[in-house]
Amino acid sequence: MKTRDLLLVAAASLVLASCGSTKGIPYLTNVDNLSQSDLDKSAKIYEAKIMPKDILTISVNTVVPEAAAPFNMGSNAGSGLSTKGELSTMQGAELQTYIVDIEGNIEYPVIGKMNVQGLTRVQLQNLIKNRIHPEYITEIPVVNVRFKNYKISVLGEVAKPGSYTVQNEQCTIFDALALAGDLTIYGKRENILLIRENAEGKKSVTRVNLQNASLLTNLNTYYLQQNDVLYIEPNKTRAKAANIGVGETYAISIVSTLISITTLILTVVRMN
Repeated sequence: MKTRDLLLVAAASLVLASCGSTKGIPYLTNVDNLSQSDLDKSAKIYEAKIMPKDILTISVNTVVPEAAAPFNMGSNAGSGLSTKGELSTMQGAELQTYIVDIEGNIEYPVIGKMNVQGLTRVQLQNLIKNRIHPEYITEIPVVNVRFKNYKISVLGEVAKPGSYTVQNEQCTIFDALALAGDLTIYGKRENILLIRENAEGKKSVTRVNLQNASLLTNLNTYYLQQNDVLYIEPNKTRAKAANIGVGETYAISIVSTLISITTLILTVVRMN
């Protein structure tokens, strides 16, 4: 075989080697196998449950400003009340934050200790409303409860690893990955690690396959909980690259350059 033919074969081999398979890259590869009825059965609006160590903000609004003041204890409580329309609101006052203790309780003004563990935001709003009215105030209050620390952490092979606060208190696994800039090309799509801690402090570890469309119907995994951690492992390509130091990289580059120059010289001499 002529040198020119050898070069063509070598070039073709390099091209084929560089064209890796893309089957390990897409998400939800078998999504067409899911029926609409399967998706309809799994449809729901996720509501976060309050857990120990959660930080909550609670505000109470009434048509009479003075009536709501005792339930809005904050750094400037009582000095920033104003009336807008028919409800009193807090202006210039930072509302008190309530940390849920390990037993699931908070200490709320006037009412005292309340067990809130396992309740949704709406359920706690209704509980406080019923405890306040009509025992302490005659006006029906508007109560607003928010999570202040609803965060998800994404680590590993993503563009922007870190912890992200979710404002609407609902986050799917794809929402979390989108916040982190999506997986890099080196992330394992089929083996995501989900680390979760329950209300008793016990941790669980779940392996998630982003390529399997059945993930959409597995609601306990698809919807993340506050303080969940996602870890994306590197694939073999990234692992091999990590074992090559700077010195080895330079050496490989020099050797490749020398081989290219030598091949070019041999080709020119052969043609002459």
